Amino acid sequence: MADLISFPELEKVLEDFARDFGEGYKEELLRNGRRASGKLVDTVTTEVETGIGFYSVSINFHDCFYWKYIENGTRPHWPPRDAILRWITVKPVIPRPDRYGRIPSPQSLAYLISRKIATVGTEGSQDLQKTKDALIPLYRQRIAEALGNDMANYFRRVTEF
Repeated sequence: MADLISFPELEKVLEDFARDFGEGYKEELLRNGRRASGKLVDTVTTEVETGIGFYSVSINFHDCFYWKYIENGTRPHWPPRDAILRWITVKPVIPRPDRYGRIPSPQSLAYLISRKIATVGTEGSQDLQKTKDALIPLYRQRIAEALGNDMANYFRRVTEF
């Protein structure tokens, strides 16, 4: 029976990468003021999955479907007014007086924000991409070394008598 090759060092490096990726993404969100309710930051988890012939690192957002809108932005559209009102309250958004010194009510503020989104959309944050771009160069060498060590250990094991 042939020995199946295992990659314990690679798995350890990928676990480190997954942990650093999740924590780095949370830090990037917080650093850029993207914590409103905290639901996105609080639900981010990472996972390393292994199988025969594959290794996968994934990030999960657990019911936070809106992560993609934060990451990639949106085209112009009228957002749901109730969602904007909740966001104003949770964030909280402090209204500024207009040129006549009037401070808009929460409903007026929600309309103004909605109108802006309907006109220009929203800009994406690219926080996920920035995190990945920062970590890949740091881990590329570690992954290569782990693979080399795992292969050397495998050959040492199968050539022993």
